[in-house]
This record gives sequence, structure tokens and C-alpha cells, in this order.
Amino acid sequence: MNWKRKSAAALSVLALAGSGIAMSATPASAADDCPAARLCIYDGTDFTGDRITSASTNACFTPWNTVAFGSIRSYVSNSSVTAKVWKKNSGSGYTAVRTLPAGGFSSDIGTPVGGGQYDKVCLGSATP
Repeated sequence: MNWKRKSAAALSVLALAGSGIAMSATPASAADDCPAARLCIYDGTDFTGDRITSASTNACFTPWNTVAFGSIRSYVSNSSVTAKVWKKNSGSGYTAVRTLPAGGFSSDIGTPVGGGQYDKVCLGSATP
């Protein structure tokens, strides 16, 4: 990883930390690495790759416009609320493309979701 990417990742972590969201560039070794009451999304299968952790219960976040994060490939939800991944339409508005149930997990969700600069992950009753 070059210094520009390291610097961008460090700044992203600082920016997200203040909003209740944290990013870990260290691959998770297992689903047990996701803290209690959190949603953890991974850009690799089997809970590997970069991880973003959210403690929100009624908010949206856009991981793809602030960090070098790929599409969601696996997740663990230790959260009490369901999360949805929303894809930005070419015009205006969003379409829900994946539900991440409260208490659920998947080591390989199949077709990766998210990844567009304006795509969002929303928890609870929040919508983009």
C-alpha cells in the first residue's frame, strides 16, 4: 500500500470514528471478531478483507465515498436492527438491493452488493 492510500485510510478512520462507525484494515479472522451490538461488513468472503463496523441503529452511511472499500461480500450483524444496502439509481432515488437481518451473518452473500460511490447502508428504519 503506498503512502497516499495509507494516509487516506487513516483519515477515513478518523472521520468515521466520530460518527459511531469504525473501519479496520486488518482482515478479520472469524465472525466472532464483530463486537456486540454492531453491524460488521467485509469486502472479502469468509469475513476477510477490509471491515467497516457500525453501531448505528437508525442511520445511513456511505462507506464507498470515504474509504477504499470494495463491495460487501460477507457480514455479521450483532445489531438489534436490520440493515439494508441501497443502490443509487442512475436518475434520482435509491433501490434496496440486499437486507442484512439483525442477528444474521453470511460468509459469502453470493453476488456482491454496494460499491458505488453513492450507495448506502441504512440501519433500522432509516432510508436514504
